[in-house]
Amino acid sequence: MLGIIRVITLQDEPAVHMHGALVERRFGLPVISRCIPDQPRGVFNDETEAESVPKIIALARELEQQGCTAIGISCAADPALREVRAAVKVPVLGAGSCAAHMSLAYSDKIGVLTILTEVPLLIRSILGEAYLGMDRPDGVTTTLDLNTPAGRAGALAGAARLVERGAEAIVLACTGFATIGLAAELEEKLGIRAFDPILCLGAAAASAASVPVQPQGGPAARPILEA
Repeated sequence: MLGIIRVITLQDEPAVHMHGALVERRFGLPVISRCIPDQPRGVFNDETEAESVPKIIALARELEQQGCTAIGISCAADPALREVRAAVKVPVLGAGSCAAHMSLAYSDKIGVLTILTEVPLLIRSILGEAYLGMDRPDGVTTTLDLNTPAGRAGALAGAARLVERGAEAIVLACTGFATIGLAAELEEKLGIRAFDPILCLGAAAASAASVPVQPQGGPAARPILEA
């Protein structure tokens, strides 16, 4: 059982479980999804990340007590990753670090699309010399902004700019990109591999659980890349 921690406060149960449902459908893993409290705009700067840390730790402990054999933090900045690993006895996966690690298996010219003013530190450190640069959708400051036509168009334009700069692969450094299914659109329209942080987290969890993954309509590598 994978426990997914959403770092945004949502009230609608299907919305809460949206990322978990992506993992369940693609990898066949049972998932429990929970939201941290009192952060309706999610994590989008240093202040909101600091606010989220004790909430994430507490929720991870609850999920472990409920029988989860792995914890996934559904945020590309991987807030509280180190602290949660120290607080629980089960494996803890961060969406951003999973996407960064998997992108390195594909290319050494990797761009990062983020909603932040800077690339999350863990992603940047993992990519090392493969890091080509970052871009940010115009007008997008929180994950909620991606759920608009303008936000989606801005994300597509930002990815296109990374391709123009020479990127051969793109790490989608916000789990909101998974919510809108951006990876598949980038692969179709731009012809570039895009690494969805939630599907990369799911792939890592499935591998750790030794769950066989069946490709869906393409080569074995593609299930972790499409939304």
